[in-house]
Amino acid sequence: MNALINPQALEVILEEKCKDSSKFPKMPNNYYVQYCGFVNHLRTHIYPNVDAGLNANSKTSGYYTAHNAEHFDEVVRYAGDLLSAESCDVERWGVLSPYELYVLLIAIRIHDVGNIHGREDHEKKCFPFLREHKSLLGNDISELKIIANIAEAHGGKVNGSRDTIGALNAIELVGKISIRPRLLAAIVRFADEICENSGRAATYLLENGNLPKHSEIYHKYANAIRGSVYGPAERRVNIKFKLTTEDVAQAWGSEERSKEPETSKCTVYLIDEILDRLEKMDRERRYCNIFSRETYAVESIRATIDIIDSETHDVLEQIPVPELTDKGYPDAGSTNLKEQLSRYCGAAFASKYSGVAVGDKS
Repeated sequence: MNALINPQALEVILEEKCKDSSKFPKMPNNYYVQYCGFVNHLRTHIYPNVDAGLNANSKTSGYYTAHNAEHFDEVVRYAGDLLSAESCDVERWGVLSPYELYVLLIAIRIHDVGNIHGREDHEKKCFPFLREHKSLLGNDISELKIIANIAEAHGGKVNGSRDTIGALNAIELVGKISIRPRLLAAIVRFADEICENSGRAATYLLENGNLPKHSEIYHKYANAIRGSVYGPAERRVNIKFKLTTEDVAQAWGSEERSKEPETSKCTVYLIDEILDRLEKMDRERRYCNIFSRETYAVESIRATIDIIDSETHDVLEQIPVPELTDKGYPDAGSTNLKEQLSRYCGAAFASKYSGVAVGDKS
């Protein structure tokens, strides 16, 4: 099948750019047709099974947030936002070379497919997957290894170091076409970081208390995100959280990953989890900026956390989260949100809402 259903802006641009075959390593190939065939294969045979494999094959059984087709589509969309891609301006767009765009899209489309074999080391399974499907992508194993390395840099470690992007070559040559793997990996990684949203949460299971206890906080976090957008003009990620009084008033089941190899279970307050995740997002922002700044940069993250009445949805309180940006001397503890906002964390703050009746604005 040589077409995509509801293509994202970057995919519309790729279709246009593929009309000039001189911009690609193998001139007889139509890279857009190749891309479409691969994506449609993923949609039919792979994406529908990723969540089942993730839940069944991970060492810690549970119910993970969604890694379905919509997740991969969302990462493509957020990558397009980072790169100021618009479907109505395909001819003038030139942030990446046509072949770099193709490589980026393939890397995004396979970055999380390793979860089908379980969560552990899922990022290291990109190359075996591409090699297994080489006939759909031109049979060039060297090219597929470069793409896999870019996709795999979205997480994990290389030789014990979390600097997975820095471990890539700055420039790679495929035929007569050069690409920038570090830049492409930074795009994949940060687009994946900011695409979390309520659509990935198992809302029905949350509402009915049917999730495994240690999976609760991850779905609560995703479900609390009511909006997340990157604005290229201000170069800022804006993310909006809405928490009901029920969300705030109790701790939720979680995994404690610090005690390896076995995973112990604990409970976490949702506000604490949100602040930890915002700090992680900011670390990812600063890290990915190292490799993307010559092309684009994300200068800050602005988060809004509203506590709302679960019946009326009226805002009862807003937590004053400081904007996360680069300022002053880079002290390792300068962005410890839980210290700065300690009065909103833990059991003490939860007790404030534990007795609030639905519809009570007092």
